[in-house]
Amino acid sequence: MVVILGAGLAGLSAAHHLAEADCVVLEREAHVGGLCRSFREQGFTFDHTGHLMHLRDPEVRAWVEQLLPDGWAQLQRSAWIHSHGALTPYPFQANTAGLPLEVRLECLMGFVESLATRSERAPTVPDAQVVDPRWPFLKVAPPPAADEPTFHDWILRTFGAGFARHFFEPYNTKLWRRDLREVTGDWVSWSIPRPELGDVLRGALTVNEKPFGYNPEFLYPRAGGIDHLPRALADSLAPGVVRTNCEVVALNASAREVQLADGSSERGELILSSLPLHTLARLTSDLPDDLRAELGALDAISIRAINLGVRGAPTSDAQWIYVPDHAHPFHRVGLPAALTPAMAPDGHHSLVAEIAFHASDDPGLDAHRQATHDSLRALDLLTSDHEVVLEHSVDIPTAYVVFDAARRRLLPRLLRFFLEHDVVPMGRYGSWDYLAMEDSLLHGREAARRILQERS
Repeated sequence: MVVILGAGLAGLSAAHHLAEADCVVLEREAHVGGLCRSFREQGFTFDHTGHLMHLRDPEVRAWVEQLLPDGWAQLQRSAWIHSHGALTPYPFQANTAGLPLEVRLECLMGFVESLATRSERAPTVPDAQVVDPRWPFLKVAPPPAADEPTFHDWILRTFGAGFARHFFEPYNTKLWRRDLREVTGDWVSWSIPRPELGDVLRGALTVNEKPFGYNPEFLYPRAGGIDHLPRALADSLAPGVVRTNCEVVALNASAREVQLADGSSERGELILSSLPLHTLARLTSDLPDDLRAELGALDAISIRAINLGVRGAPTSDAQWIYVPDHAHPFHRVGLPAALTPAMAPDGHHSLVAEIAFHASDDPGLDAHRQATHDSLRALDLLTSDHEVVLEHSVDIPTAYVVFDAARRRLLPRLLRFFLEHDVVPMGRYGSWDYLAMEDSLLHGREAARRILQERS
């Protein structure tokens, strides 16, 4: 039997693709989905921050569409950036028209300079390498060389000093909660658009109609709530495959046996785990002492989502807005009803302020709430607190994996230990990576296919 830890997208995908193979999915919570989940209150629906389906793999797209027949809305991105007192379209580096002239000139001059000197600035960040050929979806870049560019260096080399100063450095410092020289550059290859010079010039003069980035269009459930996807996935499985309210409290990797909070245990020929990797490691009784001593090196950023149900029409038609200015506590504000009207009752809309924080510097919910209300009013996204009819805050302790030198040194060793014992980490947090929803579905699919291939 295959034991799958976690009923998030990776775990449910693995169970689905194992089809008739004997497997069980153990989920700590009462509902499936992991962080791909939603909650509903007073007619409002909120996801655990933004979850949008950006699909590249035709097979995954066909499968996802089949899971919710006619249930998906295909949407065009409406993402904006609030900076220098103006709203400009995302991405910043291709849409500076509307910003003060001196800001545009500084950005353009810096970008041109970066082009002129880019070839002189080798080396680059190395590509990620497969940890174990049996599980090719698990990849990690090698430990950074002394002259490898940091994320800070990558920003300057790619976009120049102007774009760095006016957007990339303030925004990413808010998100990563540290000096960007401490962040490695091996997570940016697919997530940050890199326009050509012509695109940057055009975007400084007029509206740039060209789409940029990995998510110019995406799918979202028409009925509201990203949890429709994991619920449909779970419904596609045989009864009894998914067991909720099953908390794993210990793992013996050598025996491939998990102990559950109710005193029972499950043993598998192989274990697939989408639990956060540092959590799985701490639960592992036979983890080597040298690895256990270094687990603190796997760092993560937490997100506090302050969800507001608001009376009246929204003041913006944006789906989400990036906010780099450090005068505001949040780095991003979502407007869920812009995805589908089903996210809010008639005559209302909703706002989701996302605040990144580290466990070591959390000022507390009350401080964040007050600063959020003040900033939403200052940005004209909220007229008065009297309009707020619902407020519900959600903390996500492990939201963004920190990419740093310590991760690159420890992660391959940790993954190899588990893989040698037929415990396969997968998904965004299991593999301790920066992944889209589709990637987690692909992890589960590829893990299942490998298992079935070895059985045949």
